[in-house]
Amino acid sequence: MTTPDSTAKRSRCPIAAVFPGQGSQGPSMGVPWRRHPAWSLVEEAEDSLHRELSPMLLDPDTPPDGVVENHLAVVLTSMMAWSALRPCVTPAVVAGHSLGLLSALHAADVLSAADAIRVTAFRATVTAREASAIPGRMAAVLAPAETAEAACADHRCWMVNDNTPQQTVISGTPEGLESAMSTALDLGARDVIPLEIDGAFHSPLMRGAVDDFADLLGTVVFAPQRLAVVHNAVSYPAGTRAPWSSLVANDLVRPVRWRQNQFRLADHDISALVEVGYGRTLTGLAKRTLSGIRLLNMGCPEDLAEVTHLVDSGELTRAGR
Repeated sequence: MTTPDSTAKRSRCPIAAVFPGQGSQGPSMGVPWRRHPAWSLVEEAEDSLHRELSPMLLDPDTPPDGVVENHLAVVLTSMMAWSALRPCVTPAVVAGHSLGLLSALHAADVLSAADAIRVTAFRATVTAREASAIPGRMAAVLAPAETAEAACADHRCWMVNDNTPQQTVISGTPEGLESAMSTALDLGARDVIPLEIDGAFHSPLMRGAVDDFADLLGTVVFAPQRLAVVHNAVSYPAGTRAPWSSLVANDLVRPVRWRQNQFRLADHDISALVEVGYGRTLTGLAKRTLSGIRLLNMGCPEDLAEVTHLVDSGELTRAGR
């Protein structure tokens, strides 16, 4: 049971909640939530989108497939995890990796659940359309951003994710990506790894999706944020009204500055970082970027007990930076 004292501890607890993006999906990722009250979010999404979503979240033989399903699966599982965490923990700041920004904006009460799902579905639709119209690929580069940018300089390729001091992602035309991968190795990258993604996401090749996405975002209510939000190396304080419509639209063609985001999160004097949603991608990146910060995962209902125990015990505060 939540007591007034424990609620006060939670409200003061220096935690960052971070939300994963596209690529973190997996088979049966919704199974832990099937009997939880949070599953109602899936049912509401099915009603609003007029499509069945349960099989891709529950059936191991029909995992999320394609951009639209991947988008929806990632955001829905993050929203379910947040709905369980929210009554127990008030983070000092939130952030989302790429697509995960929509989950973070929902957590900060900028987007309602219905609008978060509507925006997610439309984002997926317009980016999938562009990926089909203009072929593109992506690859991980085990090197600093400066090396990735230099490798892309003379090719139709761009550095689009700066994830850790030694891990970036590049995106471009198939030919441009191939040339940039070879150049990256020549420049000293430890490795380059092609990603199973059909599309040059976060690159200028997605420009055709921006206007249509912006039109849809113009119909969405973006409320003042209840929590501080970090986005692309900028911290937007709680209670303010950032230009989210423009930021969300232009994210389609701008790189994800996640390494810098992690440093901005740490500037909030956090003691812990909690990845809210399926997988451990963001805690893995934080392990290679931040020090002195407890890394936690909130991917299933059972994880809630560990997070709330640490908050109520005061251990996270004592472990502060």
